[in-house]
Amino acid sequence: MPLDRWHLDQIFIHRLTNDRWNFIMNSRVEATKRAQERTKAGHDAKRDFFYYLLNARDPETGQGLTTPELWGEANVLMIAGSDTTSTTLAATIFYLVRNPQAMAQLQKEVRENFTSVEEIVTGSKLNELVYLKACLDEALRLAPAVPGAPPREVMEGGAVVDGVFLPGGTDCGTPTYSIHRQAAYYRQPGAYLPERWIEGAICQTGMEAWQTTREDVEMARRAFCPFSIGPRGCIGKSMALMEMRLTIARLMFLFDMQLADRRGEDEEGHLALVDHFTSAKEGPDVIVRARAV
Repeated sequence: MPLDRWHLDQIFIHRLTNDRWNFIMNSRVEATKRAQERTKAGHDAKRDFFYYLLNARDPETGQGLTTPELWGEANVLMIAGSDTTSTTLAATIFYLVRNPQAMAQLQKEVRENFTSVEEIVTGSKLNELVYLKACLDEALRLAPAVPGAPPREVMEGGAVVDGVFLPGGTDCGTPTYSIHRQAAYYRQPGAYLPERWIEGAICQTGMEAWQTTREDVEMARRAFCPFSIGPRGCIGKSMALMEMRLTIARLMFLFDMQLADRRGEDEEGHLALVDHFTSAKEGPDVIVRARAV
């Protein structure tokens, strides 16, 4: 029974429904305000997202976006363009301050490759920081910004999934969060180990140690899907990775960080996520000090 048709969402998920509606209304206000500012700035101003939205034209009709369409695009940009990135940045810091050895290794890599923060810009030098990418990938694995199951509809005639027959029209999916914690793909899946993404690196936990093989990395990559995969994969993946590399690298260059408290942890010590399609989270609380030079 559809929740929206019978308004059961107002009963069973009242707070979530209200929060969603408040976000939609606020985003409409902000989108309208931004569109007015963009129009006032004129064509010579810096070309941001709204420049292209306001000037987009349907190639067949020549019509631009309507106000409701503009609101919809603004919602997508706010959620997919900022909320997901902030979750990954928070998760990376969350796990680094709980794994001082990984933090020290990342700081060493960044500080040995750059002599000033102004040097840390987008480009090949930043992209070549292997451990930085591994730290981000491991945070994306344990705390994917979109943790739930991308829904797929079973075609007419039905399908058998994991031994269970699903009739045509059934929605099904496997949560990214679950895939990323499967021991078949990730050895010691509950451990934060950036080394698992680097061929030949030594992974060390309290229970065992092993050297990562090429097969290990290839298996991990095949199961890794924080941005989804295929034609429905995130169109902003490259931009998001660029933003995250740049932000974390500059933070590691400028500051020393340590754990302040346990805010934001779940019962197993991981970053607690609440699935709202994207992830809601709290924390982490960290102590930040300027790097001693």
